[in-house]
Amino acid sequence: MYPETIQNFIDKFSRLPGVGPRQAARLAFWLLNGPKNRREELTKALESLDKDASVCSSCFFIIENLSAGRQVAGKQGCHFCDNPLRDRKIICVVEKETDLATIEKSGVYKGLYHVLGGLFSALDTAIPKNLKMPELIARIQKANMEKPRRSKEVGAPTSLEASVGVEEVILALSPTHEGDLTAYYLEKSLKPLKVKITRLGRGLPYGSDVEFADAQTLSGALESRKEIK
Repeated sequence: MYPETIQNFIDKFSRLPGVGPRQAARLAFWLLNGPKNRREELTKALESLDKDASVCSSCFFIIENLSAGRQVAGKQGCHFCDNPLRDRKIICVVEKETDLATIEKSGVYKGLYHVLGGLFSALDTAIPKNLKMPELIARIQKANMEKPRRSKEVGAPTSLEASVGVEEVILALSPTHEGDLTAYYLEKSLKPLKVKITRLGRGLPYGSDVEFADAQTLSGALESRKEIK
């Protein structure tokens, strides 16, 4: 029905989360019929995502590359991991970056984060490659192995996280079947590390998504979190 150029745009943009072919078609004509600078601004924004954005090697949240001119010299982590005022004894595990942003906006949580990058599915027979579960385990092991050794040494530690050690891991996953399944596997994997494992408390109805929870609900869920035993 549409010319090949328009159809190609629709095919590509309809792959985006929450965008179907109709929405993609409306977007195509909105861009095509609008001023040229509208398309140029979108093109620059997409190019910037590829050029200027990367991932924190510790928590896997988004950071800006040195080319963006916004990173402090000598620092490679995100502004959460590199902030000495954050409570380094607690790590909040979230499914995706938008969940992290929602929790942070609540103003209640002051610890560190870890972005899993997805959830388990009932069809999965092994840990999906995109899930940063092995990295979470290695992160906690490193921090807690270096803590006793560093406590006996004179001088400042080379790692903020390793200078304290991790005592609690909050599984801030959405209360869905996939979230529960992921929490189960995380619990089994983290138990040998002898850290306190908690999940969000009451307030989030089953089947809801952390990303769309309001600040008050999230605050209550964080404050009433329960330990998994």
